[in-house]
Amino acid sequence: MIGALDTRATLQQAVTSGDGGGGFAQDWQVVADIWIALKANGGGDTLGPQRLESRSRYRVALRRRADIAGGMRLVTSAHSLVIHDVLDDGPRSAVMTLLCEDAP
Repeated sequence: MIGALDTRATLQQAVTSGDGGGGFAQDWQVVADIWIALKANGGGDTLGPQRLESRSRYRVALRRRADIAGGMRLVTSAHSLVIHDVLDDGPRSAVMTLLCEDAP
């Protein structure tokens, strides 16, 4: 499985800071550059305000890390993915799986 990690990705986390006017701004901070295996895992359509939104879902395998959580995102040359679920088989496993969706 480790040999199948053939896609370079940037792991990012959201950072919220004050905008100086009493509000807040969200930006993305780089956590690490990693290698992943990206596999399409279906898709779906949802109704947005006066439009239909299509999103693809992906299953991502990567070397096990302790610093990944839902809400973070992965950015590759072709995709920007929001991490929804982290499937971790524990410290004895060399890899972990992320369930992701196209970022809005």
